[in-house]
Amino acid sequence: MSRSERITMPNRKGSAFLQALLAVGVVGIMLYFLSPQVLKHRQQVTKTSSIITARLALHSMVDFTLFGIKQRWCFSESWMPEPCGSSVPPTMAQILNHPRSVERLLMKNETVLFLKAMGIGSADSVPLNSIKQRISLKSFSAMHPVYKIVADLKGYKVEAIDVVIERDRRGVVPEYGNELYLKVTVSLLDGSGHVIEVGSSKLTTVSYLGVYPREVGSFALLVAGDMRLDLSTATGPGKGDAVVRQFPSRAEQIKYPGLIFESPVYTNGTVHLPKAPDLKADKEEADTVYTPVTFKDKVILGSGPVMRDNKEFRPRSSGDEGDQFWAHIRQFGGFQKGVEVDGGRDLGLDYLSGYATGSPTGDPSLMERCIGYNLAKYDLNRTAESELRGQLLKENGSKYQYRLGMTDKNRFNPQTGQVDAPSMTRSGWFGEVLKDWKLDKKDGAVAHYTMNIGRMVVSGEIPDNGTVTLVPEINLKQLKDKIERQLVDAESQLLFEQSRLKDIEKQLSRAEDDLADLQKELATAESKKPVDQPKVSSLKNQIDFVEERIRTLRKQREDQNLKIADAQNRVDDLQKQKAAVAAKEGIQPKIYISVKKTVDPNDSKGNTNATFRDLEVSFDHPELILSSNGDPLDMSLQLEAYDVSYYNGNSLRTWSQAQKGNNKGWLFFKRNGGTGISVSQNISDAIGNSKGVLPDDDPFTNYDLACLTNGSGSSAFGGTDWTRSFAPNAKHSWSFTNKYEDRTNYIFDANNAYRAASGGGTATFVIKSMARDCVVKSTANFVTGFFACERLVIESRSTPLRIIGTFILSNGLSIAPDAYTAGIRWSTIYHPMATFELRQAGVLKALDSQDCSSIARYPIWHPYPAMKEVANLYRCNAISLRSKADPFRWTSVDPDCGLVPNSNSTMCKNRLVRFYVLEVSRESGI
Repeated sequence: MSRSERITMPNRKGSAFLQALLAVGVVGIMLYFLSPQVLKHRQQVTKTSSIITARLALHSMVDFTLFGIKQRWCFSESWMPEPCGSSVPPTMAQILNHPRSVERLLMKNETVLFLKAMGIGSADSVPLNSIKQRISLKSFSAMHPVYKIVADLKGYKVEAIDVVIERDRRGVVPEYGNELYLKVTVSLLDGSGHVIEVGSSKLTTVSYLGVYPREVGSFALLVAGDMRLDLSTATGPGKGDAVVRQFPSRAEQIKYPGLIFESPVYTNGTVHLPKAPDLKADKEEADTVYTPVTFKDKVILGSGPVMRDNKEFRPRSSGDEGDQFWAHIRQFGGFQKGVEVDGGRDLGLDYLSGYATGSPTGDPSLMERCIGYNLAKYDLNRTAESELRGQLLKENGSKYQYRLGMTDKNRFNPQTGQVDAPSMTRSGWFGEVLKDWKLDKKDGAVAHYTMNIGRMVVSGEIPDNGTVTLVPEINLKQLKDKIERQLVDAESQLLFEQSRLKDIEKQLSRAEDDLADLQKELATAESKKPVDQPKVSSLKNQIDFVEERIRTLRKQREDQNLKIADAQNRVDDLQKQKAAVAAKEGIQPKIYISVKKTVDPNDSKGNTNATFRDLEVSFDHPELILSSNGDPLDMSLQLEAYDVSYYNGNSLRTWSQAQKGNNKGWLFFKRNGGTGISVSQNISDAIGNSKGVLPDDDPFTNYDLACLTNGSGSSAFGGTDWTRSFAPNAKHSWSFTNKYEDRTNYIFDANNAYRAASGGGTATFVIKSMARDCVVKSTANFVTGFFACERLVIESRSTPLRIIGTFILSNGLSIAPDAYTAGIRWSTIYHPMATFELRQAGVLKALDSQDCSSIARYPIWHPYPAMKEVANLYRCNAISLRSKADPFRWTSVDPDCGLVPNSNSTMCKNRLVRFYVLEVSRESGI
């Protein structure tokens, strides 16, 4: 560039400065206009963070509360666990009076009745319907497990947390046993005590729970010591240890099924996992040691923890691939539903194994339930909620036998004085009345009855071991006139149908003649030469029409013959009815109602249980129980049982208690036409709802005599304070099928534990306690039952083994190496497939050893199930197997019942100590 060009070129430095100023101005203007959006976005981020923190706080408090429910805490005012009383351990009275005791919240009516039987006068007020607590954040302890999350709440002025645990009373939630349903509500409150709202949502979380007793029988295996998965020997080093053998090569063992637990397993101590190589070796799937066992359901530890290489288990990385879940551990099949820890050992298992020792016990001699029986006999509060129930036992023609029973150990109480004779309180619509009656016994009324025969009502009293006979007056003249009118109509209808047949036959004859004429005319036309084709075609069409007409008329004739046959049958039937009514004129139907004591026909002493009675209702000529115009009359029988509260036919209960009508029940007799009657299968309420099954007691046990024999002060199976421990007597308490001293080995083989491939076999459900070694031979392939064994030995085998049941092992487990190769599948009777397999093997059978697959499967909500059908449904269900194994229904091996020191009486605590807590749903406002 020349000098002159440089001189004439403008200076660009000032221009660049102006451009920079302009850019800064534009950016400043942009920031000015964008700053509200930036601030708004920042506020939204802060608000979202606050919502997330609030959500975490709510759900953390719910989770913490659920844990406390599972552990049966007594909550403090700051919602931490606190001692339920000043004593160590707290007394039953202290637990039952703590205002925030979870045990009181979970208490069922069965426990209340047991407390009553123990003489606790305030037992009705013990169960809690809810626990409510408001926790101020100002006093929230920094030691609280959820303090860190609650302390970080920002964006909301949270002053307090409301926690409510209450029983779920919704009608859609059914309760059939010891289960209980709860509702847990956690809310964040402002300074005025109101629930904080975010938009239209409240800062509240609601959780619905199912709480179920964790019965011993819900475990496939209970181990008294540690579960060792890290040993290649058959026995563990500690008392009660169970060893599942470790093999040197995973690549070799993974090809075979191994041992599979399909139901929960309980280990009193810890679980020792196989030693693992480094993470890199697992990622490269290098060969490693392997213990062929898979836990498909929960593993619950008493004291815990899970150990590996004699140290508390820790993942080798912080969530690296292949090191995230229990199922990723390659050295065994994994805990596929996780591990839970109770936080304390089961002392019953410790005493069974010898890990702990205690003083010996004596032999029981008083096993009757006399205390509860006598209390119910003399204390009206004991039977305030007692109900009359009944079931159909037998049906023979028009005779129906029911068994009646009073719940809560109530009893039938025959009255003194003369029995009230039958009296008609209302006649029928058409003048039906009671013609006659009879009583074969004049005193000792045991129940009042009201018999409805159509609209006619008859009432009176039934004597104990006596019969009431009712003779309703039936006038058959109107019925006879009705049948005669129907007969005239039927005969007229028969004549009409016969005349109709004659008309059809005449038409058919004419059509056949026409057809013959047309056929002749067609033959003539076809013979002429030349042939007149139009005429031939016309004749053929006419012939087709007439032939179709003939076919139609023949079909009409056939149908008309059927109508004539029906009309003739109707005439014949009415003539028979007329003759039958004429033959029965002067015959009156009768109804018999009797109540008798329950007596075992095989017992010459005639023992009977006052809680039960047998009711028989029978009919003579039920087909004649008709209205005056001949319509069958439905009937119902209302019973009012005279129980311990009745004197001279009047109840001593309060008016409000008597109005409940618990001691009343109804039977309904629906007419099906003729002699057919559909009867109630159970005693029901006034609208036909069944009042339930009979009391679970022996109807032939004479408790008056039994209790007199054992002394009126018998305390056999009475209640005792919850602080009493029966753990030192565990060996005695669990020896309920044989004495502990008489225990022997129990052998499973082809004679008692075999299932054929096509179904059936020799397998039986065995309840055995105590036994030394329970030995599974190679010929056994289907082991079922409840067992308390010192040791389970599974011998060498080449075929798969199926175990359905519960084993309590106090001295270990020994499994032959090739048994893992053959495969062992183990579950409880509650596993979804167990019932099917038990039926297939013939372990579950209906009455008379009938195959469960062949019984009538009426739905459980069927209104009137027959007693046999109910029995079959029960016997074909796995739950029936528990009937003679009450200790396996305890919630711990630590006994609920045992001998009291210096006494020969067995006492029970009737206390549920362990639970499964299942969260059904969780709803949150945010």
